[in-house]
Amino acid sequence: MRSPEIAPRTAGESLETVRAEYEDLLASLQDGIVVVDRDLRIRTMNPSAEELTGAAISQVAGQHLGAALPAFAPLASLANKTLALGRNHADFDVQLVQAGGREHQVSVAASLLSNRVGEPRGVVLVLRDLSRVRDLEERVRRSDRLAAIGVLAAGIAHEVRNPLVGIRAAAQLAEREPTFSAELREYTGMIIRQVDRLNRVVEGVLAFAGTRPLDRRACNVNQIVEEVLQLEATVLHDRNIPVRRLYDPELPLVLGDSDRLMQVFLNLVRNAIDALAGRAGSLTISTRFERVAPACGGHAAAVIEVVDQGAGIPAEVQQKLFDPFFTTKDGGTGLGLPISLKIVEDHGGTIEVVSRAGKGSTFRVWLPVADEEAQQ
Repeated sequence: MRSPEIAPRTAGESLETVRAEYEDLLASLQDGIVVVDRDLRIRTMNPSAEELTGAAISQVAGQHLGAALPAFAPLASLANKTLALGRNHADFDVQLVQAGGREHQVSVAASLLSNRVGEPRGVVLVLRDLSRVRDLEERVRRSDRLAAIGVLAAGIAHEVRNPLVGIRAAAQLAEREPTFSAELREYTGMIIRQVDRLNRVVEGVLAFAGTRPLDRRACNVNQIVEEVLQLEATVLHDRNIPVRRLYDPELPLVLGDSDRLMQVFLNLVRNAIDALAGRAGSLTISTRFERVAPACGGHAAAVIEVVDQGAGIPAEVQQKLFDPFFTTKDGGTGLGLPISLKIVEDHGGTIEVVSRAGKGSTFRVWLPVADEEAQQ
């Protein structure tokens, strides 16, 4: 059986047709492709490389790789090394930083580009963004860690709850005694307030453990978010915080537990309101449809963004945001975001935070959409 043959080019086939096929091939690749000549001048880049570098080929074509993309100097060094040694290099990992500050962990392979007689005339750099892979790995580790903490915390919470009830009851009974000193009521009141505070922590721990199954139904995320804003309308008005609503009116339904999802967005909106304290900024909530969402395993998803123009979150704090009991708020339990993340992950989605000091924060939520049968 003969192998299939590629149809030969006809003499009349235009150069434009060949170029179009070549550009379509590059555009179809998920890996970034950067081609430079022997002087390290950029000859071409595919769309994936443009996204990674943050630069359009129309802006950098003909420029030296290191000069056109200073933050990508390691790429120029690798291309130069490939030309100097006359051999390919692979699995070269580098941290690349775009002009906007976004970081990418990238695996780079450099291949010599030779002419018909084998003389090198350039280098092809293949860039593979590992950030998403590393993010997924970290989410798996975090989910495993949170699950273990949840089981342990739930057991402790059950053991703590009964003694707290007894302490509170004892303080209340003491106050009802006819001979109880009025001066001591200050202390029993303090006991009751602190017990109530501990009870709130216990309730949060039990919610974090998430023993109650989800009540999944097809629900409208736009309506859930709008109801959250209505609940917080008085606070938003009193603090003079303008709200921008950018809802996708054709957003597909999500198969989820509307009460649990409301808890997620209520927490995110309240955090945004706190972030805007003392600042003249706005709150923006947007929804959109993502047909292929890598954050949801490539499935179609609804994307909800809660954006504030607050002070932003320092990088070292961002790394701990979803850790149980970590908080920067006075009187906070540090369970709001971990519970929100767990609820979203139980729905098959995830939460991402993007923040820069002085520029505000964006909390992005992905939720898989319901299939057509569930939406009817």
